[in-house]
Amino acid sequence: MKIRSIINYLALALPAVLALIGLGDEQFYMYALLSTAVTGGIQVLLALTMLPNHNSSLLYSYLTITALFFIVWYFVNSEAIFAVPPALAIFLTYIIYVERKKEKLIS
Repeated sequence: MKIRSIINYLALALPAVLALIGLGDEQFYMYALLSTAVTGGIQVLLALTMLPNHNSSLLYSYLTITALFFIVWYFVNSEAIFAVPPALAIFLTYIIYVERKKEKLIS
């Protein structure tokens, strides 16, 4: 679980680091925007790898909200929907924190 936590934090830091580099070179702003999709993909993969080992209703909620996001995004052309991915990133970070804490209490 510790490795998942580290991967999650690195994935979250990637867009921020690229945006900071973008202060010197504007091309990195585009890389920062594109890396948010990579971050989302990494987080979905982390959630899917957690499924076999962790029976958490929070994890199932995360995956359901993620699926609903893509369904709504397909049918609704609204810019307000782009507030959902940052909330999902925070939610998965919280889930990983809770699951990691549970593992420490058990072992």
